[in-house]
Formats: sequence, structure tokens, C-alpha cells
Amino acid sequence: MTDLLVPTRPLHPHAVAGVPPGRRPTRRLTVLTPLYRESAATFERSARAIAALDYPDELLQVLWLVEAGAAGDRDAARAGAAMAAYRRAGLDWRLLRLPGMSPKGAALNHAFPYAEGEVIAILDADVVPDPGQAAEAVHALEQGHALVQAEEFSEPGTGLTARAKAGEDAVWHASVRGLKRLAGVHVVAGSSVYAWAATWDLVRPVRADDVEESYHWSLRLMGAGVETGFLASPSRVSATERPAAALRQRARWTRGQLRAVAVSWRGLPPRGRLLGAVTVGSLAARAALPVVCAGAVAVRRLRPAALALLLADAACVLGARRDPAYRQRTDTTGWALVVPWHMVGAFAVYLALYEWARGERGWHSVREGSSDGAAVAVGAVAGAAGGPAERVNSTDTYGSSAGDSAARPGPEGGPHGD
Repeated sequence: MTDLLVPTRPLHPHAVAGVPPGRRPTRRLTVLTPLYRESAATFERSARAIAALDYPDELLQVLWLVEAGAAGDRDAARAGAAMAAYRRAGLDWRLLRLPGMSPKGAALNHAFPYAEGEVIAILDADVVPDPGQAAEAVHALEQGHALVQAEEFSEPGTGLTARAKAGEDAVWHASVRGLKRLAGVHVVAGSSVYAWAATWDLVRPVRADDVEESYHWSLRLMGAGVETGFLASPSRVSATERPAAALRQRARWTRGQLRAVAVSWRGLPPRGRLLGAVTVGSLAARAALPVVCAGAVAVRRLRPAALALLLADAACVLGARRDPAYRQRTDTTGWALVVPWHMVGAFAVYLALYEWARGERGWHSVREGSSDGAAVAVGAVAGAAGGPAERVNSTDTYGSSAGDSAARPGPEGGPHGD
């Protein structure tokens, strides 16, 4: 991850200070949420988040994306039940069954043609945005931004892993804002992100052969001359209590970022190359941290380097903690564990390199029970979600407002060569 040894102060300011009182959104907004083999609890959590959004129903389109065929029947059933339980009257909320859901870029390529909004948001399955986040995002875009993203913070956890990871996440967000302030480059996080439809056109088709599609967006947008920013309204994600799962997730992110830099380097603009160089340098520092510290025990000449790395990392952590909003993301113990957790997290870099060498392109779930339960007949979904399935351009749609889906362009995008 692009965080270790990246300054966390000063911070790039938020895109807007908030939505002016009494201001009502006027833009059509589409929310895309890929739901790939998630638990019933995750579907319900995501549905509650949609129901809580403070955005006019007549201007909001929600597209839930699940896998087509028998493999996606359980997801479709869970989606239908959650949609029926939390649907708001007048809300255009649809279920799209797509021929490709993994990696996420494949799902987005199939789904983008069905998005009707001037603004398109991507919210991951486990993400719970602040109710006012959508309105703030649209307001920020209207003020001149092309893309804005929300910070995500972990919900309170009881274990040491969850508390340390909450602090680490805060440091990461601070480092992203610090990097934008210092160097003018932006690491886009693709799980709570809003952009004009025209901005998405700049990065489409989304790479469908990699797991870190949002980092590819970062590299491509750096050469497009568009303004990107950060929202003050955060999103919440579930706490991660399992160290192994957290490290596998880190490995996935690292593998995706390193591969993105490698396959894109020759065609990158100067700012894209700067971002790529910072990423590789930061990951190299992360990988070196435990090695240099361990070597310093036996080799005296390594001790100054080890001390410098530890002090630099601690300075970044303390820089993030100085901000009141970040400070409350975890307790004192959690903050004290961030540097040791960075030491442990270094092994994710080596795991990422191993997976990359083996040609792995998959993702790792960090959520409990993401594939639990028995499959449920999809017929239950049709009734719960508003009607029988309609096959549209190899994509099944369910929902209360199918509209003119059949007339829209078919799925686009596909694999990219290296």
C-alpha cells in the first residue's frame, strides 16, 4: 500500500465544507454495488445503507450486481429478500445478473451501460456511507471536481487486530491526503467513490484482468488533468478481527498496485509515473522494515537505518493521530500497535510477489461468512424483487423500474493484454 513513509501532514483539504443548508440535489445519481458471494448479513447491511441515503428517490438509481447462472442464484435470492425488506417507494432499485463478476472490473464493465445517472457512484458491498454523503459528493462535483472519494473507517472491534488495523487505515487515509497535498497525485480508493459519467468514460473499459482496478484509475486520471478530491462524510466498514485475512487483503492490494505500475509504466504521463514511483518506493520500505530491524540485532551498521525507518514510520503515525477526526478511529492501544502491525504487514509484500509470480489474479475476502449458507431458488427473488426475470443483453434484471433496459448498449470491455 502507498502509505509507509508518506507524509501524513499537512493534509489536502476536503473538497467541500458540506452541503449548504436547504440545498436540494438536482442531479440523477446511479449507485453501483457489486455483491459477489456475500453473506445474507452483508446483503442486509448494504440494503440498510441504501435505505438510509438522504437523496431524493426520484433522482436515485441503485444497481445491485450479482452473478448470473446457478452460481449466482443464492446471491440473487439474498439480494431480492434484502431489496424487498428495505425498498423505498419510488426508488429505482434494480438487480442485474451479470455474466462476469470477478474481478470487480468485469462486473463494472457489464454494468456501466445501464447506469442512467449524470453522476455514478461505486459502493462496495460492506460499505455503509454516511446518509448525507451522496448529496455532499454531488455538491463537490458541481463545484468543479471530476471525482471524489470518501474515507472508510472500521467499526469498533474488540480484538487487537481490529484496533491496530483501524489505526493503520487512518494512517493510510492521511497519507493519501498528504501525498495529494505534497505532490499533487491521488490514490483513488474504489469502494466509496463518486464521479461524473464523463469522468468514468476516461477510465473505461475498466481493466478486467486485475484486482486493483481503482489504482489503474489513479494512474490514468493523473494524465487527464481532472480535479479529484476527498469528502468529509465518511463510510463505515466492518471490523477485521482475523490477522491472516487482513494480511491476505493487504497482499491483494499490493499485488494489484505493483502489477498496475508494471503493465502501465511505458504509457504513463509524468504524474502517473510519479505516483507509481512513490508506490513502489513505499512498498519497498514496508518490505525492508522488518528485515533491516532484524538484521540490526546482529549487524551494528544496520542500526542507524533501522532506527531511521522506525522513527519515520512513527512520525507518519503520529502525524495522522494529530488530526481529531483520525484520532478517534481507534483507542490508544490501537495507535500504539500501528508500527508493530506495519512490521507484520510487511509480509504481505512478499506474499503479493509470490502470488504475482504464480499468476494469481484473485481476491481475498476479509468478511466473516462471505460464502456461508445453502443456495436458495432464484424464483424467490423474482417475487421479492418485483417481478419475473427479464434477460437483457445477456444480463438478467430484476426490480421495480426496468425502464428501457433492452434499448441500452450491451456489456462492454473485456480482458486487456499486458
